[in-house]
Amino acid sequence: MGDVHEDPLAELALRLRTLRAQRGLQMGGLQQRTGLGRTTVSQALNGQVVPSETTLVALAKALGADVGPMLALREAAVRIPPVQDFVGEAVRGRPISDWDPLDLEVHPAAPAPSVAPARAYSPSGLPGYVHRPHDEDLARCVAAAANGASQMAVLIGSSSTGKTRACWEAIQPLAAAGWWLWRPFDLTRLEAALAEIDQLGPRTVVWLNEAQHYLGAGHGFGERLSAALATLVSDPSRGPVLILGTLWPEHANRYMAVPHPGQTDPHAQVRALIANRRINVPDKFDAAAIAAAQALADAGDQQLAAALERTPDGNLAQDLAGGPELLHRYHTAQPAARAVLQAAMDARRLGAGVRLPLAFLEGAAEDYLTDIEYDALPDDWFEEALADLARPVHGNLAPLRRIRTRNPRQAPGVTSPVSANQKRGPVYRLADYLEQYGRHERTLLCPPASFWHSAHDHITDSDDLAQIAQEALHRYRLYWAFYLHRASGVCGPTGGGTQTCVVRMRQTAGDAAGVDALVRHEADAGSIWALLWLAACQENAGERERAEHYLKKAADAGHVGALVRLLALRRDARDTQDAENLARRVVDATGSPQDLLPSMFLRTKGDELKTLKCSKRLAPYMGYIWAAPQRRVTTQSAEDGTPTEIRMEFTVDGAPLMTARNPWFDEDPEEAEHHARQVVEVSGDSDASIFLAHLRAKSGDLPEAEVFARRAAELGEPDTLVDLALWYSKGGEYEKSKELLRDAISAGASDALVELADVLRQTGEEDSIEDLVQQITHLGNASSYILLAHLRYRAGEVEKAQSLTRQAADAGVFPDTFFSDGVEPWLREGAEPWLVDNMTAWWPYGLDPDGTPTKPW
Repeated sequence: MGDVHEDPLAELALRLRTLRAQRGLQMGGLQQRTGLGRTTVSQALNGQVVPSETTLVALAKALGADVGPMLALREAAVRIPPVQDFVGEAVRGRPISDWDPLDLEVHPAAPAPSVAPARAYSPSGLPGYVHRPHDEDLARCVAAAANGASQMAVLIGSSSTGKTRACWEAIQPLAAAGWWLWRPFDLTRLEAALAEIDQLGPRTVVWLNEAQHYLGAGHGFGERLSAALATLVSDPSRGPVLILGTLWPEHANRYMAVPHPGQTDPHAQVRALIANRRINVPDKFDAAAIAAAQALADAGDQQLAAALERTPDGNLAQDLAGGPELLHRYHTAQPAARAVLQAAMDARRLGAGVRLPLAFLEGAAEDYLTDIEYDALPDDWFEEALADLARPVHGNLAPLRRIRTRNPRQAPGVTSPVSANQKRGPVYRLADYLEQYGRHERTLLCPPASFWHSAHDHITDSDDLAQIAQEALHRYRLYWAFYLHRASGVCGPTGGGTQTCVVRMRQTAGDAAGVDALVRHEADAGSIWALLWLAACQENAGERERAEHYLKKAADAGHVGALVRLLALRRDARDTQDAENLARRVVDATGSPQDLLPSMFLRTKGDELKTLKCSKRLAPYMGYIWAAPQRRVTTQSAEDGTPTEIRMEFTVDGAPLMTARNPWFDEDPEEAEHHARQVVEVSGDSDASIFLAHLRAKSGDLPEAEVFARRAAELGEPDTLVDLALWYSKGGEYEKSKELLRDAISAGASDALVELADVLRQTGEEDSIEDLVQQITHLGNASSYILLAHLRYRAGEVEKAQSLTRQAADAGVFPDTFFSDGVEPWLREGAEPWLVDNMTAWWPYGLDPDGTPTKPW
């Protein structure tokens, strides 16, 4: 046989596949464009049969190609007899194109968790293939076979490193050329398999996946098979054939080991067969392969994107291969093992680190079991569960495995305190795939009581505890949010953090006495947030001296923000000496340049540039972010005293920075708009697009506002379309408003659903609202519950609204700002007042983990 490209049918199929790849068309898209059946298109692209002229014309038109050369190839292919005529009745196997790669033991790849099924995994296709150096060696072997020279290759690599998939990808050119594939199925009939080798025809791939089952078979069969394969691949009259096998390194090393003199040689034939035919497959993807995988992920391959997120260390093949089995182990686990996994999943999705303490897992798992399951547990249930979960699957992955903490490396004579990791005993890590899967499967669920108790008692990492406390707040579990944050000892940059949000909700509920007692108790215990709370209360009440008293306590405890605020109060009081002393403390604490000192403690004008620098330096310690666009500042030239214009620029990666929170927007809107347009032109910043959309809408130029709103939506900010739709609604342009809202829904703006319901009500389309409600319900995400609750509340169905709001709380829908001094945009338009007022009335002390109202505490 000549080169594969000299086969007109193979050449035709190759051209069609190349054109499809260049056009970026999936099989379904090509079907739609041509109107042909899936089988017809598949056979044409794979070179299985000679396509009809009608089929070829339709494909060429859909692909935008000249059909003339293709028809010439078709005419040449018609004159070549089919493969079956060539091999006659002795053929074994079937055409490569008739095989499913999963039937050839290519591992089904882990689906992206966002589309993972709720119960059992059903393969939905393989991810894009990433070529690595061993693929080049394999491709040369396949090309030689296609050119008529029989070949053999054995891929050597650890479990689930991509060996079998590499073989499958390598033989696709042979599939287009009409080659067949034979695989010995029944390992109990090895003699029959050996006999069939003598009946194999040319242009056949011999498939020996996990070749140790054949080459290492006992009773001398492995040696006889190796001899037969050596004869097959070396006999020109029987070729061309291609023999492909895969082996783990330990099997290959055993076969290649040369016995000592006088010992028997059980693998002499195997060693001779594979010695010069081995291709090594590395365990990990190198940097080039990871970059190629990332390119496929960026192009829409969700499986690779998820795997790259889970495995930044390059173990992509193992992750993809092991995922389905990990899911199977999770769904079929015994109750105790499943409970431990669910506790671990919840810990990771609520902010715990990868090192989960053994004591935490044991305590947390209890309430994940029903009463019947818990009563039936044996005394050593936890040990049995850990042993079961430690058993590995493909790629040496285990659902839950113990990890060891390395001893700190210190220079001789240097001592260091014992770390939290060392103090908390054995720690375990959840498989990355199960962690990511759990984030989707359990996203709407609030962990049970045992989880919160065990986190409080056994998690010692302060950052982990603070994050879990924040997640408790998002779920309106106020009690646990408060005490988990207290246990963490973490104080945020404003001093408020999670505990401040909790007491604010208690305050909103009208429990002033309870809040005061709670805050003073915490302040007496030295909690900085409580000191700052009391300082703010005293300052608001006009009690500056009392406010300074609490600020001094917080500053002495090391809170820089309290020190900066105290400096501001003394400066406002024109106590220059005290302010200067405080300013020096601020310089030392923040690392500010000494030349900013006068700007810190003097209330003077004339050096605006230094004042701006000073404000930018201290802003983070005050609890807000300062970022300024270009700003003209007039100063005096050092040489002759003439006015000089200075332009301050804050940039990100060399591009102008745009922020919505900017002190000059109201002061100089023309300057702000000019800068925003520059930012959009240079960097496409979403904040700048949002600002311009609002500015243009406010000016009455809605068409231009839409340009910027749609640009913001393309950058991931579809809420701007909702804001613009409201402007159109106010002007009575309801059809345009509905168009924008539907586009916003498609782009993922959750609040657009409620606003669209309002517009439908205004236009008398009441019947469409119920369909919209069903649409919200089917979304199955956290935001949909609160949106649906809003609709139910406005319809007078208060009990349903309360139930849906609780479900939203279970899912952690409420952001920190909802409990503090602002709310998210999707809660702002009409939703926030009813929601806050009713939540504090329904559940003044928060919710228990099971969703019942918390008792006074």
